[in-house]
Amino acid sequence: MIELTLTTLLNTMSVDFCKIMDKEKDYLKSALIAFSMANDTYGSENVRKIISETNHVQLKTVALATIATKCPDKL
Repeated sequence: MIELTLTTLLNTMSVDFCKIMDKEKDYLKSALIAFSMANDTYGSENVRKIISETNHVQLKTVALATIATKCPDKL
């Protein structure tokens, strides 16, 4: 398996998030389902490690930038 990075995690999650938002129209539900799907793909330990090692400002900034790139109409 490739080494999981914040960018890889959020790029994967953003694709799922955008697809789910098309149906659900609910930010929290879409984010949680996308997060769950990332856990399935990368393993929960890897996902937790990336999130816990990233400061909150960086996490928010990269997450918003990723969503703005993948599905700007969802912001």
